[in-house]
Amino acid sequence: MRAFSTPLLAALLLAAAVAPAAAAPAKAAAKGPAAAAGWVTADVRCLMTMIAFGQDKTRQQAGQIGVYFFAGRISARAPTFDLASAMKAEAPRLGQAELQAELKRCGPIVATASQNLQGAINSLRPPGAPPPAAAPAPGPAPA
Repeated sequence: MRAFSTPLLAALLLAAAVAPAAAAPAKAAAKGPAAAAGWVTADVRCLMTMIAFGQDKTRQQAGQIGVYFFAGRISARAPTFDLASAMKAEAPRLGQAELQAELKRCGPIVATASQNLQGAINSLRPPGAPPPAAAPAPGPAPA
């Protein structure tokens, strides 16, 4: 698998989150406000968990990808949602133990989306084609 830069992977993950979620508002509305409140609270908790996860310098990139993923998913499903208020409401409920539990729940969601996206990207290559080479490092600046 080719590693992508954080901005590229984040943009691709965001695009992957938005496309399947386009039909989600209709589904959520059909199930009623209680169903909509359930998914949005769960996604807000995941978003906040990814923010906390990314505070560790060794996990910053993974945290950023998760933040982009869940922020995009919330935005796509509920464009007028008041994210700031929801985050303020959830913050007191997310202690260290809850963050660890949420990480176990939310991490696989992002990992699965990332794997699916990588598979889709790989399927665009002709059969037997080698993966694209990484761009060479820039040379020294001209004098």
